[in-house]
Amino acid sequence: MLKTVTDFFKESNQNGFGFFVVSVLFYLFVFFLIQFFQHKRRFYLFYSLYALMNGITLLKYIDGVFFSDFFHTPAGRVFVGWVHYPTQLLASMLFSFFILDIMQLKKGHPKFVKWAYRAYFGVAPIYLLLWGVQLNDHRSYLIDYFHGFFFLPMSLVIFIWGFYLIIKQKRIIKGYILSGMSVLFVSYLIITLFSFEKTSANSETLYIFYLGVLVESLLFALAIGLEQKMVYKEKARVQRKYIDQLEENQVIKESINRTLSDELLQTKAEIEGLSSEAQKERTEKLTIKMENKFAQLRLDALRSQMNPHFIFNALNSIKSYLIENNQEKAIYYLGRFSKLIRGILESSRKDLVTLEEEMNIIKMYVEIESDRFKNNIEYMVHIDKELSADHILIPSLLLQPFVENAIWHGLTTRKGKKRLEIGVQQSKSTDHLQITIEDNGIGRQASQLRNYQNPLKSQSLGLSIIQDRLDFFSKRYKGNFNFIVYDLKDDKSAMAMGTKVVLNLPKLVVENAKT
Repeated sequence: MLKTVTDFFKESNQNGFGFFVVSVLFYLFVFFLIQFFQHKRRFYLFYSLYALMNGITLLKYIDGVFFSDFFHTPAGRVFVGWVHYPTQLLASMLFSFFILDIMQLKKGHPKFVKWAYRAYFGVAPIYLLLWGVQLNDHRSYLIDYFHGFFFLPMSLVIFIWGFYLIIKQKRIIKGYILSGMSVLFVSYLIITLFSFEKTSANSETLYIFYLGVLVESLLFALAIGLEQKMVYKEKARVQRKYIDQLEENQVIKESINRTLSDELLQTKAEIEGLSSEAQKERTEKLTIKMENKFAQLRLDALRSQMNPHFIFNALNSIKSYLIENNQEKAIYYLGRFSKLIRGILESSRKDLVTLEEEMNIIKMYVEIESDRFKNNIEYMVHIDKELSADHILIPSLLLQPFVENAIWHGLTTRKGKKRLEIGVQQSKSTDHLQITIEDNGIGRQASQLRNYQNPLKSQSLGLSIIQDRLDFFSKRYKGNFNFIVYDLKDDKSAMAMGTKVVLNLPKLVVENAKT
């Protein structure tokens, strides 16, 4: 029985098994090439081309199929002479690049990855030059010596070194990758040992290479499939968190609306039950109470409208990594986003927060948005040394709409370095705070023109909400809460140089603020 199986594999070139392996390789080439164009991840391209190189290398050994007669013709022999060494070079390079990329060794071992790339790209020109010499002079064996005594040892060093680094990895696909590498290495080792005994070992033991390539392809395909599955699961988890957050905000909104309706009905019933003599005085008091309560509930409703708006814009920064299937970076920024959400929810329950708390939320928001521009936003904060940020109070979530407008309407379409600067100082003439938010964006006029040309572009409600809130705080704290927006222009050319928002607020401190 064992002899029958062995004989079957020894005749792989004639009985169709070899043709089956080659067909699998060409199928993997097409399949993973399509995956590369869909997902834009490099390891798909590396493995696709690696499978193609192996398939081309094995074509010449297959007998009894439609293309086998070609390799016995003069044109076929010329083709084999032309592709033999380039396919050896490319197969080794693509195999190594695939392993380095799918295992993400560049993150943990950047020096090794850089050395491996430099080694291959440094050797490749010499390799191809010697191959060209042999094509012109068939008696030249320089390429054979270079391949056997330099290129193969170098590739073996990279293989063993990479194998060792992968063992130390904690990724779930590690087992499949190590198994595939081991199978391929063992098949090469067995063929090499046979070649020392018989000069014809390459043709007699080619089935070992067939089996090694087939098993290796299966294991690597499983590793790639598992990697893709983990990306999809992470994407689904992030989307579920986003949906849960939106549902939570909807519950808050509905609760506030119900409270508002109940309060109005209760007030109406109290007014109708008053006696005619005391009705006027009582009505005035209840009206004032109703107005204050209505204003407070309306402020809460405005907050519930701001949260999903704020969350939606912040999530745009993370969404691009999910599209690119960059799993680790998406997880990293999801953690930072969760911390930001906690800060927003805590602030939304308060009328006033400290300047320090507000600036921390803005810092986290800007950092997440800056990642959308490849960390191209230069963010600066200047606070007067005389002001204590942990004692100064300002309305909660006051600065976010202005920062959002600066980024989305000013800096988004600006080319080059993007700058966002926030300054806080105390007015010398009055006991007021002056907060400035300045950007070097395209300016309001250019932004409005872009919005006019793109009617589908959503309109920001942030400034109108802020105006309503500032009117409420002006009445409650008997002060003047206001803001002014300036267009920054060049004195000579009158070209837009950005936008500057100036907020004037009464100075409130922790000791005397109303809660």
